[in-house]
Amino acid sequence: MSTIDSTNSDGFDDSMGGFVVPSKIFSINYYHGLPSKPPLLATTKPQPYISPIGFFDHPVSKTIHAISEKHPIASIWDSSISHGIMSALKQMDIEWTSLEVVHIPVATDPSLGPAIVWIGVQPGTLNYRKAATTALKCQEVIDANSIADCFVEIRSSVVTRSSGSGARFIDLFGVRDPLREEKDPFTATLSFPISAKETLDTVGSVGFSLDGGGEDNNIYLVTARHVALVESFEESQVEYTKADTNQPKKDMVRIGSNADLRQIVADMASKIKSLGERGWAIENAIENGTATPEDGVSLTLTSSRVAKLVDLRKHIDTQWGAVESRVFGELVWAPPISFSTQPGRTTLDLAVIKIGPGILDKNIFFGNVIHFGDRLTNVEIRETVKTDPTIATSFKVPEDRLIRLRGQTPKAEVIANLSMKNSNGNNCPIVFKHGPKSGVTFGKVSCVSCYTRRIWEGVEILSRELGGSSVLPQNVDVASLPSGPIFQRLAIPVHVSPMPMAELVG
Repeated sequence: MSTIDSTNSDGFDDSMGGFVVPSKIFSINYYHGLPSKPPLLATTKPQPYISPIGFFDHPVSKTIHAISEKHPIASIWDSSISHGIMSALKQMDIEWTSLEVVHIPVATDPSLGPAIVWIGVQPGTLNYRKAATTALKCQEVIDANSIADCFVEIRSSVVTRSSGSGARFIDLFGVRDPLREEKDPFTATLSFPISAKETLDTVGSVGFSLDGGGEDNNIYLVTARHVALVESFEESQVEYTKADTNQPKKDMVRIGSNADLRQIVADMASKIKSLGERGWAIENAIENGTATPEDGVSLTLTSSRVAKLVDLRKHIDTQWGAVESRVFGELVWAPPISFSTQPGRTTLDLAVIKIGPGILDKNIFFGNVIHFGDRLTNVEIRETVKTDPTIATSFKVPEDRLIRLRGQTPKAEVIANLSMKNSNGNNCPIVFKHGPKSGVTFGKVSCVSCYTRRIWEGVEILSRELGGSSVLPQNVDVASLPSGPIFQRLAIPVHVSPMPMAELVG
């Protein structure tokens, strides 16, 4: 038995194959717990008619989980099912806005439940009877491909919200926040992983932010064009500009890869389990009389961290699970990619993203900030960033470990930095980056440019890397290295801590 929503009273409709026709309350509470809480229009998911109102008249909360790449639908979604469903929607003249596959279980249910082909339609364009007919038609596509335990749900949804009304960034952490590492991918610090909504598996990171300048109050982020646009060589030679509101949007997604998000959540679950076992061991020691005075304090701190980590994991599950909830802005400009090996020139590969409204505010955005994280201690960082002992100044790690970038550093000044030398006394600037997966890493800049070559659709591409920043592992002495393609590359941002967009474009 399947359900559809109606403003009519409860009952069966034999002409619809036994659909249950619940009240409007069922519709508005069906997706309780999801960020947008859209009204349900139809579902083919077999279920008895049970009111979504739980104990004490509270709606039952649901959550969203990504589909595993091992699910049977994953391998044929792009090649078969999605096209079949879109064809069915076109045939029925449905004004649909989104199409994806997710799990939408009850939040307290340990099981993910069946896969749901989730279809969004423009509000007010589809009545309940036609929604039911449409859902059944789309279900036929799924059944024809022999995908078991997979159903269709249709909801009202406005796609334009996803470019500016995704999940808000998490507040920047305090100095003594025990969940700094876990929160980092979801804050507005630089280098959080991103991808285009159309190509989630092509993951890059944010380079730096800038403001619009003048009367433009928007905040923009700069990344690489090859992250924002997966395209042919010919397409890459054409400037992309978002000219007007009627032009299709190219949404950008935080933690674009579903696999990456699943790994982050899995790591949280592993830490919760590990901390829980530690707390259990301390409790046993207290009961057996073998505990030390410090164990009581440790148990309190451990229990507090477990509770906070559980809350954070729940927040990520419910607010960040769906791809549409992770959309943070749209691509607005990307100049043609250009390659050069000429002196004074480097590869131009950039794209500008406009952040949507409601994603950032003054409480969570402080310009260009890099989080050093907790993987390296202050002593380890100081050992890595040793400077010339004859120079009084030295690098200091802020107490909150948030490095605020300001001003501009021309390449020539980076290379000619006299305060950093290797063991032979040669200039050897130390640089750092925050990778979306590697965290903060340090390296030595090679003062010799790095050149690359590749064949792109039959075209030979020779390139000299941006900033001349060929980076060596920090524990390798530059003078001892043989020649060869062993350099790692690191892009050093030249424009930092919001600057007028006109300076970049001009």
